Amino acid sequence: MLELFKKSIKITNDNIILATPLVLFMWILSLYLGFSKMTVNSTALFLLSGITVLFMLGAFFAAWFYMVKKAVKLSKEVFVLDEDRVKATFNLIKTMPAGVGKYFLPFLGMIVLSVIIVSVAGLGIFHLGMTLIGPLDLDPNQLKDVLTSAADMKAFLDSLSFEQLLKLNNWNMLFLAASSLFAFLFMLWAPEIVYKTKNPFAALYFSIKKLFAKFWKSLQLFIFITVMNFILTFINTFSLINVIFYFVMLVIYFYFIVYVVVLIFSYYDKEFE
Repeated sequence: MLELFKKSIKITNDNIILATPLVLFMWILSLYLGFSKMTVNSTALFLLSGITVLFMLGAFFAAWFYMVKKAVKLSKEVFVLDEDRVKATFNLIKTMPAGVGKYFLPFLGMIVLSVIIVSVAGLGIFHLGMTLIGPLDLDPNQLKDVLTSAADMKAFLDSLSFEQLLKLNNWNMLFLAASSLFAFLFMLWAPEIVYKTKNPFAALYFSIKKLFAKFWKSLQLFIFITVMNFILTFINTFSLINVIFYFVMLVIYFYFIVYVVVLIFSYYDKEFE
């Protein structure tokens, strides 16, 4: 696995152009969401805005994941001249329209299916939590401005009783465990669609089957990604100290996202291709 981690870093560095579509898409998406927040004032417009975001995500995933697959494939080729490798790397951008054409509908189906699965499971987890943990009994007004600042968060936590703090911690652990489980089960879903199975329903089944076929390797990969994400999230809590630190952490996060996707696709390519 160590060799896979190192190889994925090299692939990411050699194909750092993969970050460009991600950055541009996140910028466009944030602009659209900001625009929608100011203009959407009816149920019809809200549904139209949601469908637009859904289509945007489907097109982006189809194009970007196909581009990542091509980058992993490119890493296996031998180039005599560095200029040829650089040219081939920049040509990855040209594969994005083909990715949309091939995988737009599969990834659209994947997004819809994942929302349905998570929503239904979320209701089940909520009822499980209500049974095992019980309600938090919090005043809605307490939660209104809790995320405004660290001071408000501290004041909110200080206002809770020991029993409420214990319940809040148990709820957090429950949702953390559930989200981790779904992240693990869905880990190979995207590469399965790009490499093997376009049908999102069948792709989910086969990806989970492959996940458990090499369970310990898959678990090691997931734990590595989870630990790295936890470390970056912890460091990021200090990023608001100054603008420069915030910008540096933003760049690192985008790099980390690209690296994780390359790592997962490299793992799939190595173990199941």
